[in-house]
Amino acid sequence: MAGRPTGYSAGANEQVWKQATRAVFEGCVLPEGCRVQVEIDFLLAQDQFGRVEPDLDNLIKSTVDALEGVLGVRPGTGSRTETDDVRVDRIVASKRPARSGEHPGARIVVSELPEIPL
Repeated sequence: MAGRPTGYSAGANEQVWKQATRAVFEGCVLPEGCRVQVEIDFLLAQDQFGRVEPDLDNLIKSTVDALEGVLGVRPGTGSRTETDDVRVDRIVASKRPARSGEHPGARIVVSELPEIPL
């Protein structure tokens, strides 16, 4: 997915990132109630380093929060619409600068987490 990865609480830039994420996952839905794993590899723009480098946890939060179409909406949140991200039991994530010839963005995989017997 192309775009400028943007962290949680980044104002207008966050909204642009979330909209791009929603557009990529439009029409994708996981079975209701299943547990979920998310894998995200962020490629940051060259100007996203140094003092302005986003925290990995904030990049994850803004991205997962945009997946309400895939994960559904959390019940009991009143008039607010919140992604049902309590279903996410495993996250694997990384960030790095985009290399020459690469475009900023992310590789995002959302999948059902198989039950692992204890």
